[in-house]
Amino acid sequence: MLTQLVDLLASKENGLSLSEISRALNAQPSAVLSMIQLLVKKGKLLEIGPDNKCCTTCGFESSCSLLATRGKRYVVVPTKTAEEEYAASS
Repeated sequence: MLTQLVDLLASKENGLSLSEISRALNAQPSAVLSMIQLLVKKGKLLEIGPDNKCCTTCGFESSCSLLATRGKRYVVVPTKTAEEEYAASS
C-alpha cells in the first residue's frame, strides 16, 4: 500500500490532500495518515501548504488561516537527475 501511495502522488503534480488520497486508495483516512507520516519522516513525501509551497514548515502552522481553510497537501520528494548528482559531487 505504501508503494501505491507513492505512485499515486508521483502522478499528481500539485499533490493531494489526505481526503483525496483516502478516496483514491479506498482506505480509512487514519490509516492513510499513518502511512503519510511514515513516508514524510523517511523523506519520501513532502508536506506542503495550499499554496504549493512548504509553508507548513514555517513555524506558524497552528495559526495559519490559509492552512486551516484549505489544508495540507502531500507530494513526492523530487529525485535528483544524473546531471544534478554529478554537479553536486563536483
